Amino acid sequence: MANLKIETLPDPGNRYKLGELIGTGVCAKVYWATDTQAGNKNVAIKVQKFEGETKTAIQEEFRILRDHSKHANLIDFYGVYRKKCPAGECDEIWFVLEYCDYGPAVDVVRKLFVSNRRASELQLAYILREVSRALVYLHEHHIVHRDVRGSNILLTKDGEVKLCDYGLARDTKSTLGKRGTCIGSPCWMAPEVVTSSKSDKDVYDNRSDVWALGITAIELGDGKPPFADMHATRAMFQIVRNPPPTLYRQSNWSQEYNDFIAECLEKNPDHRPFIMEMIEHPFLTQVPDNDYHLSQEMKMLAESVLNIQLPKGKEEVAVVRGLLKSAESRPEKLHVEDLAALEQLSEETILEEISQRYKNGNTYTFVGDVLISLNPNETIPEYVRGFHSKYMFKSRSDNAPHIFAIADSAYQDMLHHEEPQHIILAGESYSGKTTNLKLLMKHLGVLGEGNPGVYERIVNGYKALSALTNAGTPLNPNSTRSIVQAQLTFGSTGKLSGAIFWVYLLEKLRISSTNMNQSNFHIFYYFYDTMDAEERLLDFSLEGGRNYRYLRISDAMSSDKLKYCRDDISGNVKAFKEFEEQLLALELSQDI
Repeated sequence: MANLKIETLPDPGNRYKLGELIGTGVCAKVYWATDTQAGNKNVAIKVQKFEGETKTAIQEEFRILRDHSKHANLIDFYGVYRKKCPAGECDEIWFVLEYCDYGPAVDVVRKLFVSNRRASELQLAYILREVSRALVYLHEHHIVHRDVRGSNILLTKDGEVKLCDYGLARDTKSTLGKRGTCIGSPCWMAPEVVTSSKSDKDVYDNRSDVWALGITAIELGDGKPPFADMHATRAMFQIVRNPPPTLYRQSNWSQEYNDFIAECLEKNPDHRPFIMEMIEHPFLTQVPDNDYHLSQEMKMLAESVLNIQLPKGKEEVAVVRGLLKSAESRPEKLHVEDLAALEQLSEETILEEISQRYKNGNTYTFVGDVLISLNPNETIPEYVRGFHSKYMFKSRSDNAPHIFAIADSAYQDMLHHEEPQHIILAGESYSGKTTNLKLLMKHLGVLGEGNPGVYERIVNGYKALSALTNAGTPLNPNSTRSIVQAQLTFGSTGKLSGAIFWVYLLEKLRISSTNMNQSNFHIFYYFYDTMDAEERLLDFSLEGGRNYRYLRISDAMSSDKLKYCRDDISGNVKAFKEFEEQLLALELSQDI
């Protein structure tokens, strides 16, 4: 088949008047336009820069549009042009296409949801059958679409259904020909596409379109596809590791609809039906051959919601050879959230993955059931209730790696199995163990809320304990100098009931050490500076001047060192007052 000869393409000139931007993809923009040489006929113009990897995609899309656009369920093709751009900019390729007045079918479905309505199953079956007919035709002509989804299914002014956007479509060598590139829109990608090799090995065939059709069926039923609220990396992880998704409320739909989706979403591609088999499914065969009334119903539905405005959706993204691409941002390399999912495990790949995640602001990474935490050296954020809710009774893979996921998993296991759960925080000094322990207790407090005041008492107890067991070191001005076991207790209904703190291996030698680089426990500075400020040192037979060896304060110490509590007299006075308040809140007598 002849390629598109870019240099011979005509310039569109003034023939087309571009109007509203009606669609934005990863590599293209689509405009509504009028053809001044065809009686101001409405057309859609897909504009793409002729550069880099888009050159191959443009050639492939042109061949499909040229040779196959006459099918009743494929978008009509009117011509192609080359718009020359100023020096330094890449020229634009314009595909002039059929304009579908009512836009994406899924937008009509979403607008119906906004108006507290929904399309009937028969109407959804009609849409899916028409898309299936388009896929049967493409597959018979050795073409795999690779981007079947709701936004690529359009409704014409007559209520007819058209499948569009062949930017990712490719011609295969035979009807059962396979492709080997990880490419597509993340939520709709089949498991075998997600795991496909970056080489040209045969790893998946046109049945990946059947999977995408099943996801689209869910999208039409629920108004959005599964995994829509997740980052692409997490969505792809779930697609491979978790059972196939289903409609949100399966009981609201017929057995035929649920079964159609289940057959499309068979995870093993060798067991998944071909589209020629799926089009014979009872859910689709219920649509009569004379479907004029259904096209008119779709037209009437689209007309009824024409003036409803949908909120701006998420930016469209696509995965191309391991890179996450979007129209507005630079390609982003996909990094796994669980290092156990790496194809090649080595010290170099693990360090590279963790390093890149850290640079992208992701300080947590899973390795199976273990959570790696990198200290960002930042103040702990005050997590709002909504963030806590994301990690309440959820599967671990539902959200990004976080210490809250560990707390949630332990809490669920405690409730379901009625067994004690143990979380070990290990790492070198200044790695964030204390910070993560506070976050663990905070989230467990949210999960087990119900007994007023219990969590606050636990926090006061831990803060008082920290004043007694924490000290400054050359690396960390607030280092825990013991092993602390925090035992949180819950009632039979899951409500937090209390806590016991166990202290092991307290670094007692720190009290009498002569090493001037090692601070003493915080409580020594809190107490001394407070008694000095209140002029009560003589009550304890202490002298002024902060010259005691236990305080280890030297005038020769560097002024640019870390901020230790021994350098903050006013802060110590405030901290001691808080320490007293914490003890009183725990109902300890002031006479102790």
